[in-house]
Amino acid sequence: MGGQHFEPGRTVVTPGRTIGEGDIHLFAGLVGDFTPVHVDESFARTTPFGGRIAHGPLAMSTAIGMLTQTGWLGERVVGLLNLNWDFKAPVRIGDTIRSRVRVESARASSTPGRGVVVFDFDVVNQAETLVQHGRMTVLVNSGFEAERQA
Repeated sequence: MGGQHFEPGRTVVTPGRTIGEGDIHLFAGLVGDFTPVHVDESFARTTPFGGRIAHGPLAMSTAIGMLTQTGWLGERVVGLLNLNWDFKAPVRIGDTIRSRVRVESARASSTPGRGVVVFDFDVVNQAETLVQHGRMTVLVNSGFEAERQA
């Protein structure tokens, strides 16, 4: 697919994913973050959240992963260039999150055949509450040759 696949303004809604207790424990073990608000229910009940919540980066990573399920990225991705992410509300055990992802911008890079694409994410839970908002910039292969020549 050419660069036009990343037409600014184009939007996709990702599949949903329910965040479970196992996800939180696996993430904690993977990154070494055993902060009590994530893994200790007795402690977490004493917090303003009233119970355990998912790690912010767990939900962020899940949102990005769900974008890959749409077919927009796949083998075209060369690398991640930047993330800018805001955490608006907690993601609780049992919440189902999905993202509305919009192409904010797409341009040819200085390397022929590559482009830089900025995606804008609104991550929402099952109640449509905005839980995270972010921007992800990626370097992608192919389809930007015509844009370089224009």
